[in-house]
Formats: sequence, C-alpha cells, structure tokens
Amino acid sequence: MQIYRGVSAFHLTAVNEGVDVVEQALLAAGMTFTRTAVTVGWPGGRGEGAEFVFVLPGTNQRPGLDLVQHLRSTGMWLLIRKVDGTTPG
Repeated sequence: MQIYRGVSAFHLTAVNEGVDVVEQALLAAGMTFTRTAVTVGWPGGRGEGAEFVFVLPGTNQRPGLDLVQHLRSTGMWLLIRKVDGTTPG
C-alpha cells in the first residue's frame, strides 16, 4: 500500500464500454493517469475492465471531484475509491 502525503489518488474501475468513457474523460480533463487491466466479478458473472488511477495535490481536489461527478451522472457502473494520507490501510 502506498501512503499519499499531500495528495489524493482517485482509483476508478470500469468494465466493458465504461473503460473507453473513463479514458476519454480523463484525457479530455488533461489528467495524467495509469491504466491497469482488471477482471471484475459479481454474483453470476464477470467482466473485463480497467482500473485508472490519477493523483491530485491536496490543495485542489475540485478537478477530480468534478470528473467523478460527471462520470457518475452517465449512469454506467463505476467503482470509485479516493485514497489519501487519512485513509485507513
């Protein structure tokens, strides 16, 4: 586990067509991010997807929060986790 000091990392996991939506939103917002292939399982199924991680300084979280709100408003399945120095391990 990484410890983030002075920054927050947003972890966004999407499946299927949501992967392209998240990637395009991050690119449009000018974010630097990583993308890792994942398999997401749920009762009765599974899907191939990706986890995206982008980091923002602790002083200005608004761009990340706005991006997450925009993605939530699309109605697609999206797992969101924000990690910072106060997040329990």
